Amino acid sequence: MLEIKRKVYDDKDWYEEYIQVLKDGKEIHYGESFELPKYENGNYVLYLNYGNIEYYKFFKIYLKKWEDKIYFIPKYNFCYEKVYGYSPLEFFENEIKEILENKEEISKIKKLTIKDILCEWACNSHFREFCNSFEDYQKKLINEIYFVDNEIINNDISGKFEKIFGMKNKKIEKINVEEVEKLDKISVYLENGKVWEAFFKKNEKIYLNTEISVSFEMNEIL
Repeated sequence: MLEIKRKVYDDKDWYEEYIQVLKDGKEIHYGESFELPKYENGNYVLYLNYGNIEYYKFFKIYLKKWEDKIYFIPKYNFCYEKVYGYSPLEFFENEIKEILENKEEISKIKKLTIKDILCEWACNSHFREFCNSFEDYQKKLINEIYFVDNEIINNDISGKFEKIFGMKNKKIEKINVEEVEKLDKISVYLENGKVWEAFFKKNEKIYLNTEISVSFEMNEIL
């Protein structure tokens, strides 16, 4: 459930009004203002701070549509920034309509693509390094991986990940996020000490763990 709350601090010496945006009770924005989705260069975007107002840092998020859901997708050039906040989020179309100035413009939200999902998946690794492009980021992320808790992938880390990032025509599959939380994950260990649960297993099949309700089955590639 998407909630937008107004919080007021009012005493004899001070008055402030803040906007808090929550998704299922999780704070995704907190600040003195909340801008409605904007239509920029052919895409609908949001600027969110994920509750971190210390530096008043806002992060650009793209809205993309697949079936009856709207997904928050990181911008492709998130890798230009050493610090980029992102959290996997999705909403039903009607929830997003509530915060659009013109509800009919929901039709302008672009369709989710394979590249969008791969960008979202990679961003969830929390690997941040200044890169010239998303392609450059992919190479640096692959070089950062020193172990994968799966023998097939671990025996050819570079080759397997290059195949994943090189996917062009792959069927997008709908998955149940709550079910995925209970399934076995395949952990990817990075040189910076982070552990990325990049894949999950279901019925002998391996999928990308996107943390949203769309994914790809990877057995043919791996």
